Amino acid sequence: MSRINEIRAQQQKLEEELKQAITEEREAVLKDIKEKIKLFKFKTSDFKGVLATRKKKAATIPTTK
Repeated sequence: MSRINEIRAQQQKLEEELKQAITEEREAVLKDIKEKIKLFKFKTSDFKGVLATRKKKAATIPTTK
């Protein structure tokens, strides 16, 4: 196996480990954030401009054929 293939295999393994670590830690972080929101009585308006928001769906106009 060439050195390039070895490095690519290591890279792929590390990417899979990273995905797994993010998945495992995400729930714990989210739980901690929710507890702090309740503790400090934050409101949605406190996060205006900080969090990503959903895009509003454009009104669809039915077309006739």
